[in-house]
Amino acid sequence: MKRCYLILILIFSLLLILSCGKLKGEFAFQNPGEKGYKINQSRFEFNSSESVNWIYKFDSTPGSRVELGVIILKKELGWIDILTTTDYIDSMKNIVYGTLKDYEPGDYKIVLVEPTSEGNKTIDEIEIYIYSDEEVLD
Repeated sequence: MKRCYLILILIFSLLLILSCGKLKGEFAFQNPGEKGYKINQSRFEFNSSESVNWIYKFDSTPGSRVELGVIILKKELGWIDILTTTDYIDSMKNIVYGTLKDYEPGDYKIVLVEPTSEGNKTIDEIEIYIYSDEEVLD
């Protein structure tokens, strides 16, 4: 009986350790003129003539510095890499941010990755749509 409890405690501890090690968070966007950020929309759509701020807030802060990759992709025939930057989070900084500005209309994706020895590990991603109010003349 004691052995069963010990095994259950070990399994629970292992699951707790594994779930704590994952980087998780949430994207939010701020339109021009707004003070706050919007989260949990079914689809994010923005005007191409406006500059839109975005943030990704991690649920928890890591004990040490974690290097991150921030990738902006545009959908053409496939997803095309149009911007790649690096950032980090640590015990004092748990937010990554950027600006969407001067992008052509179309579907885009923001992808956050953690570089590892096995390759990039995707942390999170979100798709957005950028539209234009300008009328196309033939």
